[in-house]
Amino acid sequence: MSAPDGYAPYHRSSRYLELIGPLYEAADDPARVGLRIDERHTNGRGFLHAGLLVAVADTIMGHTAQRALGPDARLVTVSLTTDFTSSAQAGDWVEGHATIRRAGRRLSFGASEFTVAGRLNLAASGVFALQRQAGAE
Repeated sequence: MSAPDGYAPYHRSSRYLELIGPLYEAADDPARVGLRIDERHTNGRGFLHAGLLVAVADTIMGHTAQRALGPDARLVTVSLTTDFTSSAQAGDWVEGHATIRRAGRRLSFGASEFTVAGRLNLAASGVFALQRQAGAE
């Protein structure tokens, strides 16, 4: 299954994203991503496994915060809060978008929402800490 027009493979892939993906990003906004759900992504009842979206939300919020802070910023996740409001099934296109509420010197605060066919599927928020470089005070 492919992505809709206007999406390209996610530019910051990792072994984990390759395992659960493919993940796509909007050509005009890397903070907007999408994933076509297949059988690998479903739980025993045939619905999208919630943990998959948590992982993607964490990824796009962290990467969006990093872009806000600059290319040398290295962040680690401190906290994630998620609310699931609907479900998805194999064949569905799930689209998510991340925003940064505040990017500070030590902590950044992000939010993301994921939708399926226009209905909210997941709302998430996250806190990300700037990792200190070795030798930095």
